[in-house]
Amino acid sequence: MRSTSWRGQVYRALQAIDCLGHSKYEAKQTQGWQPGQPVHGLYSYGYKNLVFDRAITFTNWLRDQYPDIRLFRDVDGEMTAEYLSEKAETCTPDTLRTALATLKKLQEGLYAMNWIKSDLVPADWPIEGRNPPRGPYASLEARAINQWVAARSAEYGQALRFILSSGARINEALQLRADKVFTTEGQVELLGKGGRIRKIPVLHMEVLHELDLSERFVYLPAERGWRWKDGLERYVRQSCDTLGIQRRGVHGFRATAACEFVDVKRALGLTENEARRELAMWLGHNPHRTEVTYAYVPKNRIA
Repeated sequence: MRSTSWRGQVYRALQAIDCLGHSKYEAKQTQGWQPGQPVHGLYSYGYKNLVFDRAITFTNWLRDQYPDIRLFRDVDGEMTAEYLSEKAETCTPDTLRTALATLKKLQEGLYAMNWIKSDLVPADWPIEGRNPPRGPYASLEARAINQWVAARSAEYGQALRFILSSGARINEALQLRADKVFTTEGQVELLGKGGRIRKIPVLHMEVLHELDLSERFVYLPAERGWRWKDGLERYVRQSCDTLGIQRRGVHGFRATAACEFVDVKRALGLTENEARRELAMWLGHNPHRTEVTYAYVPKNRIA
């Protein structure tokens, strides 16, 4: 194996099963595919990028936990099981299913390169339960969680206040750049899904004055950015359990912000449909897809 960097190994493994431009339907017929079985190969840019990102997260964990290991041939199923067990502590079942599926796709590429002789991913790894309900925390719940988290980590507490004011996703908060915070305008520029950029007003301008803008990124640490996300999710989960609040994850703070945004727009005289259209844009969705806003602001939430 010529490449010894984790990133290089992941890239070459995925290139070995790259089927972009080919028909997935035809591949299913050729492979004798049955429902529930995986289709060998990668047939879309989006899924290939997803697998690459999840694989890099795994290799970051390997580098942190097993610094002496540099090649996938030295990684065994017990290490992967340890990684999945840690993820299970902080992730929803659906997120864990995605991690498992993407690691299996990486494993497929590693076999194609003849870099491994046995499975990296446990074949019968169990995933039980359903995702916690989406939707918002009540304002008092969000405040209580924020106070609990802030008492243990000022930075995480500040990040939750930022999400409550901007409706940002956790990744958008993590990648917030100091030069994209406009304190006088009360706006921020967020890098959303698919590389889409949006400049939006925040609900509470004073939150922007709390941010440390001395570094290029407000929250992104120099190394192990994935740990920052896991840590914030873990604190929110622990606070919910301690306070007896139903878990809704960090995403619940985004939904709480969405409810406040709609309340503000309704107070300004907008109809419900107009408010939802503006909310969709504020959250980084297509303004014509107002149905997505019901996951954040339930119908019975609007008076």
